[in-house]
Parts: sequence; C-alpha cells; structure tokens
Amino acid sequence: MNSKSTVNGAVVWLAILKRIPRNSWVTTQQLLESMQEAGYSISERKIQRILKEMADSAEFGIETNKKAKPYGYRLRLPEGSLPINQMRPNESLLIRLFEEHLRFQLPERIRSCLTPVFESARSTLKEKASGRAKEWSSKVAFVPSTVPMLPPNIKNSVFTAVSNALYRDAKLEVQYENSKAETIRGLVSPLGLVQQEHRLYLICRFDGYDDVRHLALHRIKSAAECENFPAERPEGFSLQRYIAERHLNFSNGKKVLLEIEFTNPITAKNILETPFTKDQKLEQLDDGAWRLQAEMDDTVILDGWLAAWKDVAGIRKVVKAEVKVR
Repeated sequence: MNSKSTVNGAVVWLAILKRIPRNSWVTTQQLLESMQEAGYSISERKIQRILKEMADSAEFGIETNKKAKPYGYRLRLPEGSLPINQMRPNESLLIRLFEEHLRFQLPERIRSCLTPVFESARSTLKEKASGRAKEWSSKVAFVPSTVPMLPPNIKNSVFTAVSNALYRDAKLEVQYENSKAETIRGLVSPLGLVQQEHRLYLICRFDGYDDVRHLALHRIKSAAECENFPAERPEGFSLQRYIAERHLNFSNGKKVLLEIEFTNPITAKNILETPFTKDQKLEQLDDGAWRLQAEMDDTVILDGWLAAWKDVAGIRKVVKAEVKVR
C-alpha cells in the first residue's frame, strides 16, 4: 500500500470516528448517509468492516449494541482520551440556541448531521452534571414568532441527491407530487436550495421549459443525480437576486408605502429596535400616538402582521399606497 492510500484510509477512519456519538447509538446506514452527504465515496460494507475493526480494538472505545438489528455503535471514552476540541461556554450557548432553533426548522435526519457539534456543546456545558453546571441546559430556549409547526418529513436519499447535484452542477431525475397530488417526473437543473420557515425548496428548471420552479423537498418522492448530465443554468442567474425579486415571500409583485398610526409605545420601541427597513420613518404625534412610514413589499405576511398586531399595537389607521417598483 502506498503512502497516499494509507493517508486516504486514515482520513476515512477519522471521518467515521468523528460521526460516532457518545451518548446515543448510530447505525451503519446512518453513517453511510452522513459520509455520502460529506462527499465520501464509500460502501456500507466497507463501513461495517471498519466499525468491526474499531470495535475489536480497545484503543477506539467503540461499543456495539447487538440486542437489535441493525446494530448500533457509540463512543465511550473517558474525558480527554481523544484530542477533541472543546468549545468555550459562550460558544456552546450559541450552539445550543442554534440546536433549539433547528428543532423547529429541519427534519430530524438532516439535523442529525450536526450531532457531533451539538454533543460537543453539551459536553462543554456538562448538562448532565450536578449542581450549577446542570442548570445550563434550562437557560437556553428558542420561541418561534409564528404558529409552531413540525417540519415535514424529507427522505434522506432525496436530500443527499439534491445536495450532491447542487454541489456538482449536475441534473436530477425527480419524481414529484404537487399540492394536487399529481405525480410529475422529469429531469431538472438545480439552481439553489432555499429554506422558508420549516420548509426546504429546490429552485430549479425542468428540461424543455424556461420558467423557474420551486419544488418542496418533502414532496419529492425520489431523486437521482445524473452525473453525466451537467445542469443548465439560465445565463446570469443569481439565487440572491432571484430571492430579492420577491419570488418567495408571498408577494403580489407590488411595493407599497405603508403608513400606520398606533397608540402602544411598546410597539414603537420594538419597531425602533427591529425596524422594517433601514429608511423607515417613525415619529410621535401631538396626541401621543405614533406614525410609521416604510416602503415595503406588498405581501400576505405583511397583511398577517397588521391583523395580528391590530389590537395589541392599538392600530387606528392603515394606508398602503402603491409605489412604482424600481
């Protein structure tokens, strides 16, 4: 075996090792999916062989759960047995907030790819310790500002195929079920992946069509990367510009100059702290009420905010004057 093969083999071993959690079981199939998502070309049989060699060696401290099939594996090592970098408490708190946020946003299988990072944060905070250290876990939470909904189930094979095709600029063969329960099959050129609240959308073009489509990943029943068919991107296409053109914010394509008058000073403070736009104008009127003016996209989200805050903010006047889109 030459030195390059030896190095490559060691890299694969380390990549598998760092994906084995300490406090939960992982299967070879889960490891295979995680490795493939990271770009490794490896078979499940090879992972099984490496795991067996690791488990047979006391140096790695791999535990095998043979009570159920498929077998599970986990890492059981004393603190400091491996040179795993520990995060500082402030960094760990941020990671815990991130984890809580993702709990409402991404499907479990996708979120589990970050398990090693989350476990490292927990290890730093010593959430299972006694006394003051144990209280850390109760000091971090995420509260959504919208109606909480569970994320839809996305097939891991679909997410992997979409990720790989985007990375390699390759076409995808998809089977998609639209909102009318109609099945659509075809080749698509992936242009981008967008998260909107708890849903993920593949921005793409079907072969033979010029319009850009949004495919909800949870409605893609199957997807296969076509490595020999390069994706066809529209000339000058930019995902950031596409989003800025309001294709994904439930807009009717219009802009309005929003003017509202309200009486709640707490609402005024909130709008000052988290403004709608950089150039919004907020002034207090002679009678103590407040007037807000801001040029915004005319969306159902805006209408929903106005309806939800009407009584709380004491909104007494709403004017939406259409302005020409520049």
